[in-house]
Amino acid sequence: MTGSATAPEFVTVGEGTSVLRSDAVVEGPIKWLDSPADVIAFMESGEAQESIVLSRGGTTTFMAPALSMGVKGLITLQGAPTSHLGILSREFGIPCIMSVTFTEGVKTDRGEIIPADGTIVRLDTSGERGRVLAAAPEAGN
Repeated sequence: MTGSATAPEFVTVGEGTSVLRSDAVVEGPIKWLDSPADVIAFMESGEAQESIVLSRGGTTTFMAPALSMGVKGLITLQGAPTSHLGILSREFGIPCIMSVTFTEGVKTDRGEIIPADGTIVRLDTSGERGRVLAAAPEAGN
């Protein structure tokens, strides 16, 4: 190995509705926040400004403090652009994809498939249909 790092390949792992369309590349580790306690621990971790957060629903009001901490992006499994989190993401200028169906990942306690915490994802919000892309594992791993 020469010591030079190559950029990871990204593959689409989910699609949903773009809330705030942008050509900007938003990339970071994903963090599943499923309860108010999860949000509090996340806020205390100091990781907010590096993370893309994932929540179950668009009406999940306990997510608002996480958005105000400056997260890079927001993904929801349910909801619409006119829902609580859709409105807040626009107000804060946070790229957001709602009602995402994932094709790969781990199962939640309710059986939903989501990327594992820490997975590096990229949000493509350039069109009406938003895409969530995950860094593909390196060959040999």
